[in-house]
Amino acid sequence: MDAHLFRRFCDALLPRLEGALIAKIQSPSPGHLSLTWFGHGREEQIYMRHERQKPFIFVTHPVGSGTKPDAWIMRLRKYAVGARIGAIVPQYLQRRLWFLLSGGDAKGRNGENVWLCLDMKEGASLHFMPADEPPAPDEMLWPQMRELAKALEDWRNWPVLTPDLRRALAGIMDERDQWALLGDLEAGGGDIFLYENDEGEICQAHAWPLSPQQRGSLKEISGPEILKLLERAGQDMVQAQIEAGKARILARPGQKRVKKLQKLLDKLRNEEKRLLQMAARKNDALALRDNLWQLSRDFRGSEIVLEYQGQERRIALDARFGPTENMERLFHLARRGERGLAMLAERKKTIGDELAMLTAASPAEIEVDGAAASGTAASPPMHNLKNTLPRNVQIFTSSDGYVLLRGRDARGNQAVRKLAKPWDIWLHVESGPGAHVIIRRKHPGDIVPDATLEEAGSLAASKSWLKDSADAAIVYAEARHISPMRNAPPGTMRIAKTLGARQVAVRPELEENLAG
Repeated sequence: MDAHLFRRFCDALLPRLEGALIAKIQSPSPGHLSLTWFGHGREEQIYMRHERQKPFIFVTHPVGSGTKPDAWIMRLRKYAVGARIGAIVPQYLQRRLWFLLSGGDAKGRNGENVWLCLDMKEGASLHFMPADEPPAPDEMLWPQMRELAKALEDWRNWPVLTPDLRRALAGIMDERDQWALLGDLEAGGGDIFLYENDEGEICQAHAWPLSPQQRGSLKEISGPEILKLLERAGQDMVQAQIEAGKARILARPGQKRVKKLQKLLDKLRNEEKRLLQMAARKNDALALRDNLWQLSRDFRGSEIVLEYQGQERRIALDARFGPTENMERLFHLARRGERGLAMLAERKKTIGDELAMLTAASPAEIEVDGAAASGTAASPPMHNLKNTLPRNVQIFTSSDGYVLLRGRDARGNQAVRKLAKPWDIWLHVESGPGAHVIIRRKHPGDIVPDATLEEAGSLAASKSWLKDSADAAIVYAEARHISPMRNAPPGTMRIAKTLGARQVAVRPELEENLAG
């Protein structure tokens, strides 16, 4: 985030922070910090990625519980959580926000004030300063029009000429347009500009519009609603990347299980060969049975050649037994092979179904990994999911492009729950049996549109006890708050916490219109 965009962010944020109570400080991931506060009757959260290359900060509704706090987070909590923000000092060029902490445990030594600093390069830190020596705002010195060319050459002496701004000025050929851009930035206010790639994800955010050459094929989105636009950019550029990393971690146990199941399948294939050989001895037994009339009861040998179905057949025997006993033993061996093959087929089906459920999420993880490298998150390709889902799970696509999964039966409902990530949305009709539906989200901050909630709710109602009704009451929750009930039929769930309920129209035609 460029210093000028940071300035616009601070100008929009600071009025909402005056007198706010700090409620939580968390680290969702290494290099990331979230600060939740109560103020003006609402709870909000600052989410910051602090690093030297691509720092970013935005305001969002509180999401995620963070990782296990380390000593650094615990120290921040000791002084900051429960304290109020008494004063705020922004340092735009250094991209820092200073909060004077008051109340709670925010007590300095020898009358010193306690300041919490959010530094977009270094993270958060505590500072104990004398009451008469607060942090000073940055001095914003701007070059005059006649000295702009020289200032661009000697930019180290002009901190306002940030790297992003110098690149923007280099793309503007007319010096008057360059000066106009500097004048707008010096005055402050105005719109900010987001840029969306072909996948519909925000990949850049600036305090000024990019030139056509810099923009290329990116779609421009602009407006004066600074915090709302930066939240949208942050969800795509920061939170999606964090959740991609979490998804990779969550996928590790599943990947180990996939490898284990694949090894087990290899063993079962070898066992299948052995059982097929056992079952094939039935033909040896039949050959002996057809030729018993010409064999002596006292015959003993390890091998015999007999004619069977017009061809000679070499049959291995147990020399301890006669022809009749060998025939009976071969029939018995063949029956064991056939029973084993039936049991093995059932076992292979069970393992295959589990593999299908595990690998149904695997293409999504692969796509997320690839997206993480570029800083964006992609929804799993529809064809990958469709080809790997269990037979008792249906797939749909909402009008907003979200993947919807629905169980065909009780086992399918159970499978749908296993396929869901913790932040996916789970839906079910109230007060009766019905299908489970999952809305797959990119990350916890992804806000599902009302149209998708309506369509998913209708799909749940269309396969429930209310399928013949005009409308139905639907309850929905995050998948992490849904758990199977013990000693209950498959698909029976306990809801620990709901996101809400809504009345939806039952529209059977959606099954065909949204089918994947």
